[in-house]
Amino acid sequence: MSVRVRPRSSSLRTLHCRKIVPLIFLLISCGTAKSTSILHDDGSRPSSIDKREREPGSDRKRSEHSPAPALTKVRAQQRLRYADWQARMQPLAGRLEEYRDQHLECTDGNGMPGPYIVVRIEDKAAGIGNELPGVITGFFLALLLERCFFVDFPFYNNHFTHELDFSWQHHHQRLLEIGHDANATKNLPERIPGGYETLGELWMFKNLERHYAKSYGLELFGDLDYQAALVQSNPRYKGFFDRYFPTREVFAALAAFVLQVAPEFEQEIQAYKARRFKLYTIGIQIRRRKCNGDRKDLHCEYRPSIESYCQVARSIQLAMGLHDKDVAFFLAADEPATYLQVAQILGAERVLWTDNGIAPTHQHSATGEFADVWNEAENPGTVTSALIDMALLSHCDDMVVTMASSFGYVAAAWAGYAPVYMVYGEHTSSQNPYWYRAISSEPCFWQAKNMMRQVDARYVNRFKENPFWMQYTQCHNDWE
Repeated sequence: MSVRVRPRSSSLRTLHCRKIVPLIFLLISCGTAKSTSILHDDGSRPSSIDKREREPGSDRKRSEHSPAPALTKVRAQQRLRYADWQARMQPLAGRLEEYRDQHLECTDGNGMPGPYIVVRIEDKAAGIGNELPGVITGFFLALLLERCFFVDFPFYNNHFTHELDFSWQHHHQRLLEIGHDANATKNLPERIPGGYETLGELWMFKNLERHYAKSYGLELFGDLDYQAALVQSNPRYKGFFDRYFPTREVFAALAAFVLQVAPEFEQEIQAYKARRFKLYTIGIQIRRRKCNGDRKDLHCEYRPSIESYCQVARSIQLAMGLHDKDVAFFLAADEPATYLQVAQILGAERVLWTDNGIAPTHQHSATGEFADVWNEAENPGTVTSALIDMALLSHCDDMVVTMASSFGYVAAAWAGYAPVYMVYGEHTSSQNPYWYRAISSEPCFWQAKNMMRQVDARYVNRFKENPFWMQYTQCHNDWE
């Protein structure tokens, strides 16, 4: 089988009406002269509704309540968030333009496309907080190994969009048309293995290009964790990270490119934000059902109290010096009673939630009564309602989330800033704080504690060579 080498000519750029410019500044629409920043000046992602170029903080709702110094502080925070985004996106912009060319050669060129990696996840295998990191890991590996990236994951394929065609079903059909059946035994993509020692050896020690050089296709199957965290410990790829991810915030940088919500959902998200968010909106994510799942940790009696979430959110408001009328609290929770409790504490007029959010939606049962709707992963609501809630959390100005809940820490990673984590426990010693704020926006590698306990010192020591190993470890419990 011969694999086509990607040409470096400019004809492909002309064919697809694109111009090579830094991604942080422009995205050119085919056939038009309209452009939009990859990120708004306030640090939020662009949408199909609002694509105006603005000064940092200029889109904030006008305040007649908070003092001028507090408003200056809000604008300064937005400028800092914008600078953070630039620090992440500018080094990566050229590599993403190269990837565009590579991907278009795979999907639109003649002859045998280049090698690929496909991310396969079954719907409802877990909550979307566990599933989206696998998508980001897959795209990260595509950039690292110079492969074309495709996704076979119904939730992603139905709820996200992109100018590039990431659909594995479409690419599989293209391969069939040129005589390559990816489902034939001899052509099956090589599945990236699991298991702590296997993963540790692969990601932290191997030369991945050489290891997979003979495999035309790779498959990342059912990956519900964030394997990109382990690759950072591989000294072979230090230069790659230094060049393209100098802040080491891989998720936030790649999410801006890969996690573009489909227009029908993005319009709903932006409309809700425009209608309900205030000058400063603090997200609160409260996970109550995640307890008593193992014998070691996260016992229900040690859950952070609802009052403590509210007090931390209120502390953030006071630290910013903002008037009550300028602050809203957007809430995503997994028990209906939580919404009423938070509204009683912080004020019903200031606590927001969606009608079909992460709390159970309701439908008529056969008897005509209402029944709560829970999915197979014991998460409330639907995948669509979960996406809307997670996206709205990511648009908040600050965030208070539940430790060990992937829904919260992935929302913060998508937003690109470090949240406040509420911690389980009795809080009777300095070793068990009520909360902490992370250094980085990166999500958990939630298997880290288990991996470090089960593998030998060689793997543990290599993992700890990455200064962010504590970031990836402490935000989740030891679950065995």
